[in-house]
Amino acid sequence: MNITNLTSRVMLATLNISVWRARRFDTRATQEVEAKHEAKDIGRFNKRLLTDGATSYKEVCAIGNRARALFDSHSLDYDQLGVRLLPTAVYMDVAEKLRALRDHFDAATAQFLADYPRLKDEARVALNGLFDEADYPTEAELRRKFGVRFSVLPFPDASQFGIDLPPDVLHGIREEMDAKVLGAVKTANNDLVGRLYEAVQHFANRLYGEGNVRLDVADKVRELSALLPRLNFSDDPVLTEILAKTQEQLACYTGAQLKDDPLLRLNVAERAMEIEAQMAAFMGGPPPTLTREGDMPMLASASRLRLPCMIES
Repeated sequence: MNITNLTSRVMLATLNISVWRARRFDTRATQEVEAKHEAKDIGRFNKRLLTDGATSYKEVCAIGNRARALFDSHSLDYDQLGVRLLPTAVYMDVAEKLRALRDHFDAATAQFLADYPRLKDEARVALNGLFDEADYPTEAELRRKFGVRFSVLPFPDASQFGIDLPPDVLHGIREEMDAKVLGAVKTANNDLVGRLYEAVQHFANRLYGEGNVRLDVADKVRELSALLPRLNFSDDPVLTEILAKTQEQLACYTGAQLKDDPLLRLNVAERAMEIEAQMAAFMGGPPPTLTREGDMPMLASASRLRLPCMIES
């Protein structure tokens, strides 16, 4: 693995999403409950500061959740809290979509701020004696509690680390940096394989299970098979093989094809189990048992079948 090449294919990225929590711990209410039940430290009473009718606030939160889901799905685990690895292959797509989501977030926040006086009045009625004006920030304070910030930094490159230290000391620091880079790559690749492993395992279980197969049975595997090769910035050969097998042997089938053909379902499920075992070995875990007894009749010739993929639009 060429570390210098790696540093040009991935970057460090963070996404910070700020939203006012609209909840507040109420000391007085907690004390009243404790006194009524003659108990101490039995819980904490947290007030919801807005009613269920605060749709503009819910919209801000929903957009923030979509931005977080987009960022997490297109980036990989890193060994530093709050920082993830973002492959350059997906940077432009992610940055463009996050900019659009940030614009939606800002517009939704503006709508919520316009609704805020009315929503506070509604909460005053709903909370009755629990309402406390001090729980509610001013509009200026509230505005500062919302935001979406996307940032990137270069991936650490020991060859570019030049400071005024004795050569032997500097050499040791660079070796340590290189070791951390390789460890980060392993963490990222395990994250990538782990996502696929979970999807393929669920896919196989659904195919082996009794009853009708839903039309969406293959959707998650197909979605990941389209995305994950773009996140494979290290070009690890074993990982590349796993992704290719998943694409060629599992993701090429639609739910409709699998629903209508029990023999095809069994064959594809067995292929999924084989790929599961390869992924488990990649992550350093024990391979899964290559049978699913009691769920679907096993056909003696199924493991030798290799049915052609039939892709439908």
